[in-house]
Amino acid sequence: MRAVTLAALWIVALTAQPSPASAQGEGGRYYSQTGHTLDARFVAFFDSHGGEGILGYPITDSFIDPQSGWRTQFLENARLELAPEGSAGVVGIRLSALGEALGGWQAPLAPDQIPAPTDATCRYYAESGHAVCHAFLYFYLSHGGPAQFGYPISEFKLEGERIVQYFQAFRFDWYPEAAPDAQVRLAPLGRQHFDAMGYDPALLRPRLPSDIQLYQVLELRPRVSVAHPVLGTDGRQTVYVAVRDQNLNPVPGATVVLTIHLAEGDRIVLLPVTDEHGLSQISFDYAGQPRGLSVALDGTAVLDRLQALTRDSFLIWY
Repeated sequence: MRAVTLAALWIVALTAQPSPASAQGEGGRYYSQTGHTLDARFVAFFDSHGGEGILGYPITDSFIDPQSGWRTQFLENARLELAPEGSAGVVGIRLSALGEALGGWQAPLAPDQIPAPTDATCRYYAESGHAVCHAFLYFYLSHGGPAQFGYPISEFKLEGERIVQYFQAFRFDWYPEAAPDAQVRLAPLGRQHFDAMGYDPALLRPRLPSDIQLYQVLELRPRVSVAHPVLGTDGRQTVYVAVRDQNLNPVPGATVVLTIHLAEGDRIVLLPVTDEHGLSQISFDYAGQPRGLSVALDGTAVLDRLQALTRDSFLIWY
């Protein structure tokens, strides 16, 4: 009974935001970070419930859930749902209770475990029978409290090697090694729930926007490889470099600088800029390298203000 009442309290506070009739799902907001478009019907709700900082970037486009029949969109930390017109007792858009769906519920605190009302470091929520304390409490209250995250459904606990606490829709993770303002982070429950539900992985595949001008390369992910992993003391090697972006799309026009660490010293070579497939290569001769030497290769890819390092090596053996 408590779970049903708790869910009803949170849903009433969270939903009641009808989908804008004018949006009709067209347009939306494209995110180069993940290669997906936030459905236009979800944009206003997304912005008013923490946006990217709380909900994360979209990791799918919106789709009709085959089980519920609701329009659904997964974000890094959450899942948005839009009830179809005529759904009994449901209005507009809501967040899924992913904390509950992923098994975060614990039995409520016993009466002798409830923090005192005078304890400024903890706040007890009778609605769910759990308390939020310390850094988790500060983050919880400063980012919307129950209306944003739902009520706590567990105490803080050790899960794996991380202290965590579950709420109806989210999970807080504690990173004591991080800077003070980044020690509490939201777990990627959107991705975890997507995987647990067994949806088609193709839904996660990044897409280019219909207007290619909207796409931004935000990160370089280069990879270097060699034609011959093992060579002799005198020889010729060919090095290949593939440069991709944050969504593994090829990056043309990137500059690649290769540093070859030979026995007599370093040799720096500038490769041709990457082609339309994000590829570049170069061949070089060397001589007199000692047997047993591992020749390290450091490649630096550069595009505008972005740069990233990739490494490989080959062995001198015969």
